[in-house]
Amino acid sequence: MSSALRPWAIDANVIVRYVVGDDRTLFARSAAILQAIERGEMVVVCDPVQLAEVVWVLSSYYKLSNTEISEALLAIVQADGFLMGDKPRYVLALRLFGDTVKHFGDACACAAALDECEGRLYSFDRKLSSVEGVTRAEELPSTGN
Repeated sequence: MSSALRPWAIDANVIVRYVVGDDRTLFARSAAILQAIERGEMVVVCDPVQLAEVVWVLSSYYKLSNTEISEALLAIVQADGFLMGDKPRYVLALRLFGDTVKHFGDACACAAALDECEGRLYSFDRKLSSVEGVTRAEELPSTGN
């Protein structure tokens, strides 16, 4: 990837159109953009809110499974020219979402716990206790007072 490439921000709808392919014209345009990124000819910046919007649209409107969403988005997000703040965290969140965590927001919380907090997570969602490496708590630890 050339350091001379000027980045463009990318909107959720470009990614959604590529994944679902429900409009031939928009699919072709989005494919051209994403393939240029993969070839190292273009750099895009994706805000994590846009990624969350993509997940939400694909799951709620298009009814794709967590596994389908995870696989499709990991292929896109992991490209060198696809830039995101805390990218490794969101890659981990997508993997958790595809494997064990039902909701993407919860997967992001677990990824943050694993990434920065040695797995410690305050949550009232008991299902998150089953995420490998996550230690869930619902209240402050006892201080002995």
